[in-house]
Amino acid sequence: MAEQALFRLMALVERLGVGLSWLAWITVAAGALLMAWVLRQERRRAIWVPALAMGLLALAANLADYFVTLHRSPDLALEANPLWRLVVDRYGIGVARWYGLTGKVWVSILAAQMAAYYLAHRHRLFPHQAGSLGHFVLQLGSRSRTRGERLSALFTVFAFFFAGLNLLYFYIACTNWLQDPEWLDRLPSAPVAVMLFVAGLALAFALLTWRAFQRGSERRAG
Repeated sequence: MAEQALFRLMALVERLGVGLSWLAWITVAAGALLMAWVLRQERRRAIWVPALAMGLLALAANLADYFVTLHRSPDLALEANPLWRLVVDRYGIGVARWYGLTGKVWVSILAAQMAAYYLAHRHRLFPHQAGSLGHFVLQLGSRSRTRGERLSALFTVFAFFFAGLNLLYFYIACTNWLQDPEWLDRLPSAPVAVMLFVAGLALAFALLTWRAFQRGSERRAG
């Protein structure tokens, strides 16, 4: 059922036309420029070192997907991404390669920026008190009182998941590289892999944010 829903979504994207492909590219590029402005005053090394590491991992994952795709299908005839296929059909392989590569780079830059935003703003999610991980998770964002504070807390969560989801492209590149049907049959399908990965990210988010809250509590107590 999940795969059928994915196929229907891809078909819908193709029907919307190549304008949607360029809208997606412009949105990611504009997002990176906007985040550069949002983070313009952030200078802390403790924020940018792990954020840049996240960005490099995201870039490695995205480029692995990009080059494995071109290796397996130089003309992109086997490419499943409807946004990329639309560009191929309309403008040819040269423009499509430029579109794909620059899009991957923009997304990776944005992943680093989102990681930095999460690290700089996760304190907005901290409750006043939490004696256990479970209680902490249930109380996330409970200090937010205004709509602006709630939106900022929600965006902090989104920033973490946006950055982390880029690592899923390592799995996608791996499945595209494998040619043995037996090995491919043993791996989870794309929708299942996405759900498992999101579940893993949710656990990582809870643990990392909880640990940051504990460190802050220890410093205040000290």
